[in-house]
Amino acid sequence: MPLDPALTGHWDSSPFDHGVMEASELEFLDDGHGTGTVANALGDDVTRFSWHCPEPGVLEVHHEYGPTERVHYAIAPAAPPYTTDPIAAATFEPPLLFARVYARVSAVSDR
Repeated sequence: MPLDPALTGHWDSSPFDHGVMEASELEFLDDGHGTGTVANALGDDVTRFSWHCPEPGVLEVHHEYGPTERVHYAIAPAAPPYTTDPIAAATFEPPLLFARVYARVSAVSDR
C-alpha cells in the first residue's frame, strides 16, 4: 500500500489547541504502522493503527480495535493561535483523533 513520506514522523496538536484541556499526538512510522494518543486530565488513551494513502491527499487509518477512518489531509505551514510564525503542520478533514491540525514535532529522519 502506498505511504506518503511527508506524513512519517511525530505530530502534536498542542500548539493549535490553545486553551483546551485535551491534546492529540500521532506517530506515523515508515512501515505503515503508527500510534495515536489522546491526552487529557484523566490520562492518556493510546491507539495503535496501520495506515496508507490510497491516493494523494487521502489517508486511511485502520484502528487496532475499531473502525477504519478515511480522511483528507494537507501538509503546509500554519500559524498557531497567538503567534505569527508559521510551523510545519498537517490538517485533517474530518478531524483525526479529535484534532484537525497537528504540528510536526519530528520527522522519521530526526529520530
